[in-house]
Amino acid sequence: MDKNKVCPGKILSIARREYNGLLLEKTFVLSLFVQLFIASFSAFLVVGLTSFYDPMALQGMQMKESKIGVIGDGEGELFKLMKISDLEPVKYADFGEAYNDFYDRKIDAIINIPNETAEGNNLINLDIYLPRSELKATIVSLQLKKPLEKFEQSVRTIRTTRLDGYTPLDIQIMRWDKGTSSSKLEFIYVALLPLLVFTPAFISGGLVIDMITEEFERKTLDLLLASPVSLLDVIGGKTLVATAISPVQSLAWMLLLGLNGIGINNFTEILLMVAIVSLILVVVGSIIAVLCRERGTAQLFYSLVLILLFMSSYLYTNSPLNLVSRLALDSIGYVEAFTWIAGYMCLAVLLLWMLTSIVEKEHMKI
Repeated sequence: MDKNKVCPGKILSIARREYNGLLLEKTFVLSLFVQLFIASFSAFLVVGLTSFYDPMALQGMQMKESKIGVIGDGEGELFKLMKISDLEPVKYADFGEAYNDFYDRKIDAIINIPNETAEGNNLINLDIYLPRSELKATIVSLQLKKPLEKFEQSVRTIRTTRLDGYTPLDIQIMRWDKGTSSSKLEFIYVALLPLLVFTPAFISGGLVIDMITEEFERKTLDLLLASPVSLLDVIGGKTLVATAISPVQSLAWMLLLGLNGIGINNFTEILLMVAIVSLILVVVGSIIAVLCRERGTAQLFYSLVLILLFMSSYLYTNSPLNLVSRLALDSIGYVEAFTWIAGYMCLAVLLLWMLTSIVEKEHMKI
């Protein structure tokens, strides 16, 4: 019997054996739960993570009115502006009383308004005390921003008219009919979606390394090769199962994102792209594992390759991550999309040929 001949039946048998072993792998099951949590609660995570790098993203959301303790001028213009905004100002006679309520969380912030009016000449210095919680402080700041800006504009309007030689400038602002970008949408389609659908592919590359190297390290490969299977059958079965689990997971994550109200277009094309990228990473992992045969060294090389590929993925427009973003937003033509998908498929086929050649050479050394 030709040991270098590939048998699909034997490959499926080995793949079935590896799949059953994966269900007992604690690390793999834990990674599934982590991804499941991210996909299930993506709507909450998007709001929280977006607020870290762009607090203005929370401005358009419906939030509970914050209670603001006001000390000082409780009848002035700023107090009136706060009453008509998304705030609930509460007057206090002194700072001690306001601070006690602030400490007991009866109010959300304290603002000290001086008695200086807009008609005066002195600076109007406002002291604002915010809660220690960063998220709560951000929300209160956003709600205070509107009345403070209106008050600032009112004071500027009154005081600038007293300047010598003051002449208002007639500025004509040209408005283009272009919609502004949403930080929330940018985070979803540029960061969350690509990373979530490709995370199974990243993990699959590491899994196949563990599958292959443990056969070398535990000396079980000799027992497998003593049976009527070839090294190509063994590597092929492990590569098959590691590649197949990736698009299945990605499909589940995209369905969960849809249930969270995140619209995704071109499901089929995205899954095809995920399967191809998964195949590329799994084949690269298999090549590294066959050549290194030691788990730690192989995982190190794979991590370096993965980091290099990830960092370079944003250097050109239709990298896998960007391509998934464009497909999800339906902002790419079918011809362009399938051209790039076909290009990545050709790369996967080339890597498969390289893996086959390397495995055949390594089989001769065993």
